[in-house]
Amino acid sequence: MSAFDAKQRTYRHRNEICVTLRMSTSEEPVAATVFASLGERASDLLNDSRAFIPVRLASGETMIIAKSQIASITEKETEAQDKKKSNLHGEDFSGEPKLEEKPMKPFDAYAALRVAPSASDEEIRSAYKARMKAVHPDRLSSLGLDEEIAKAAVHASQKVNYAYQKIMRERGATQTDRVA
Repeated sequence: MSAFDAKQRTYRHRNEICVTLRMSTSEEPVAATVFASLGERASDLLNDSRAFIPVRLASGETMIIAKSQIASITEKETEAQDKKKSNLHGEDFSGEPKLEEKPMKPFDAYAALRVAPSASDEEIRSAYKARMKAVHPDRLSSLGLDEEIAKAAVHASQKVNYAYQKIMRERGATQTDRVA
């Protein structure tokens, strides 16, 4: 592979999703792992344009399966997802209830865009564009970084979008209040 080909290669970050497949050719369910892009669910794989999907069986063997042969696909919860759920319900990873909760800080949209509350609308738009350019997941994914960094980029870009929309909504409301 030439250096040019290596630069042109796109690196896709992927999630491994544990599933149970029921094939139209057999009654026996198959435990497997499918590979999805960030933010994609197992059911999304069945709706894309590909005719085949790669699947890793529990034995470690990887095979390519025709989507037309899949009768149903059911996502299994992994141990990490179980722990995350229990953590959301007030338990730590050891199963013990949390004793102390930290109060949540209110979201500061101006801090997220790194502008002062007195900034003009144009300054806010320009700060929004600069922040999105810095944290956009597509830009970072082209660098071939770890999946965790790609997830952080998605989260950061969502935060920047939310901050911009919140500020613009607030400013729109105050402008209409002044006119009335």
